[in-house]
Amino acid sequence: MKIERRHVLAAMAGTAAAGAAGVGTVAFTWWDPVPGQGLKVLSQHEYEVIQSLAEAWMPRGGTPELSGADAELGRFLDGMLQHMPPLETTGLKLLIQALDDGTLLTEGATFHSLSLDRRSQLLAEWLSSRNTLLRSAVMALMALMAMGWTTHPEVVVYVNENFQCRFGL
Repeated sequence: MKIERRHVLAAMAGTAAAGAAGVGTVAFTWWDPVPGQGLKVLSQHEYEVIQSLAEAWMPRGGTPELSGADAELGRFLDGMLQHMPPLETTGLKLLIQALDDGTLLTEGATFHSLSLDRRSQLLAEWLSSRNTLLRSAVMALMALMAMGWTTHPEVVVYVNENFQCRFGL
């Protein structure tokens, strides 16, 4: 078979169409998924991503010996999101999905399926990234999770020593 210009053009058009369909499919799965069982806003997948991010941020050990996942920061964030305006809620949910799927090209796997060590390394890279948008987005998400951490009953005991008002009690 002789390959002609029209064959190359058709193949290029097919590749572009397949790429657009793939991006459209990913965007559709990200947009407004159903809340997971026992959750108010986050889908089960989004909850798992937040839990894996929380564990990467605060692995088990230290004082108290409690990981971010053990502190249920995913559930805290879910409760917080139900009180936020819809546009901000959607933006944070899309950020969660983008962070998880963003590692597919570089790592060959989603963020939440990577080992704890690799997730911790990636989080450190994101927090020191030269890309201001990425760094700021991740820091905003971490700030929201930090509120859940500091109000967890096992953490409050240590935090309130620094506040005369008996923070959290």
